Amino acid sequence: MDILMRHKEAQLTRALLTYAAECLHDGDYAALRDLGFGEEELRSLQSLTIETVTLLSHHLQLHGHVLKVRLDRGAFRQLLAQVHRESERTHLKRELVRREAPAELMASLYSMGVREYTSLRRAVRLTRGPGRPPDPDEATIEVVWKAWKNHHGALDPAELTPEDWLALSERTGRDLRVIYRILSECPAAPAQRAGKRGSQRAARSSRPEPGSRQAAGR
Repeated sequence: MDILMRHKEAQLTRALLTYAAECLHDGDYAALRDLGFGEEELRSLQSLTIETVTLLSHHLQLHGHVLKVRLDRGAFRQLLAQVHRESERTHLKRELVRREAPAELMASLYSMGVREYTSLRRAVRLTRGPGRPPDPDEATIEVVWKAWKNHHGALDPAELTPEDWLALSERTGRDLRVIYRILSECPAAPAQRAGKRGSQRAARSSRPEPGSRQAAGR
């Protein structure tokens, strides 16, 4: 166990010395000072040769590291939070594409270019071409518009979040190519169109005939 620990400690020290040498080469003295390097240590680091590095590695294996490592807990939590957000964002992108989100939708949600979109389609192993879907039937149009209106309050489709689009796909059982086309191109659901036509017919039937107006005028 002690030999294994010394080996790990030696690896950590070598990694630090490599990092310190790169900082020294780049003139990043602030980073070196943060690591605890003073002028004497920097001069020693500059004078290292291949032979001395080999000897140093040997002694590290025998005696372990020469470091005092301390975690910045606040910075670590921020880093993990950022990684988590990026992971969630990547998961959402993959799920949208897996549900056949068209390139236009991904561009509006994430400013995604064609290359990234194509790469994501390959990553989720979609084989069907990303082209225009067939015209949806009346039943599909009605299902999509009803779900959109009931669950999103007829919110402008341009304001829907990635989660909203996924929820629409879940509730309607349709892929996002079809849903996006319906919400982008179809002006109203069939029931709404029928209701509008009925209102128009009722309005026409309630209008007095020209002859009746003339009779009323006499």
